[in-house]
Amino acid sequence: MEHRHTPCTPRPARQLYEITALDAAGDRWHTIGWGIDQAEAESAARACVTRPVPPYRAARIRHDGRVLAEHRRT
Repeated sequence: MEHRHTPCTPRPARQLYEITALDAAGDRWHTIGWGIDQAEAESAARACVTRPVPPYRAARIRHDGRVLAEHRRT
């Protein structure tokens, strides 16, 4: 039987998608998490601006320093 090793170290930052959110006052962007792919990051960003009592006005997905998407509270 072959033993497979699962790495426990995180992926390099260049492979992750940063999730940033605009605070309720609209003054500052804060990193609130990371996604292992764009779909996971999009889901987390949408969730932070659509929950009933959101602390954030908007959320962005960034990768390698570029903004890929932005979600705003409607």
